[in-house]
Amino acid sequence: MATHRTEFEVDASDEQVWAVLVDFESYAEWNPSLPSISGDLREGSTVSLTLVLPGRPNLNPKAVLQEVTPNRRLTWRGHLGADRLFTGYREFAIHPLAENKVRVTHVEDLQGWLAPVFEALMGSSVQRHHDTFNESLKSRAGVIAAREPTEGNSEG
Repeated sequence: MATHRTEFEVDASDEQVWAVLVDFESYAEWNPSLPSISGDLREGSTVSLTLVLPGRPNLNPKAVLQEVTPNRRLTWRGHLGADRLFTGYREFAIHPLAENKVRVTHVEDLQGWLAPVFEALMGSSVQRHHDTFNESLKSRAGVIAAREPTEGNSEG
């Protein structure tokens, strides 16, 4: 089992960060590490993903959305082959800190018999993919926040 867990702050509201996370159609505009998600945004639905890992071939898994809690939490679980061979779990949790500041917790948990082999061969690529996603999300949400201040913010 390998877990990649990061926390980072974003200068945007929880609504603005959530809007970026769930606007699947716009991922190609801002997210080089996950340029494509397609499917319905509802718990239990299957989404198709394109994962770009630095120096590795793209992966195109399918995942099931497990939790969709607006402005707070988005999770999915996908696998390559059978679940016991290789399963990936992704979680995004949004924690408000102030009116226009949140902390995002991003977890990627790889499990199954092949997970140790996958991590040994591709672990650094997975971490770079994870970090690129974080920076891209932070940047995109910041741009939206600067363009569309939340109610109560007199700036802009």
